[in-house]
Amino acid sequence: MSAILQDIQRKLILPIDFPSQRKTEKLQHLTLTIGAVVACMLGFAQQSLYVLLITYGASCVITLMFVLPAYPWYNKQKLRWAQPKIEINVDQYD
Repeated sequence: MSAILQDIQRKLILPIDFPSQRKTEKLQHLTLTIGAVVACMLGFAQQSLYVLLITYGASCVITLMFVLPAYPWYNKQKLRWAQPKIEINVDQYD
C-alpha cells in the first residue's frame, strides 16, 4: 500500500517557479472575482439561486483548468540556488 501512495505522490508533484506562483495566484483571484460578479448578475437577472450556483461552479472549474496543471510556461525560470562560499577541509579534523 505504501508503494502505491508513494507512486501517487511522485505523480502529484507539480513543479512551478516563484514568479509563476504569483501569476497564477493573481489569475486565480481575477477569474474567481469575475466569476462571482457574473454569477451574481445572472442569478439576480434570472431570480434563481440555481443559476447563480451553476455559474459560479463553472467559473471555479475554469479557474482550476487554468491554474492547477503545471503547464510548461509556469516553469520557465529555473531556481538558482546559492552556492556555499566556505570551503571546509575535512582532513583537518581527522
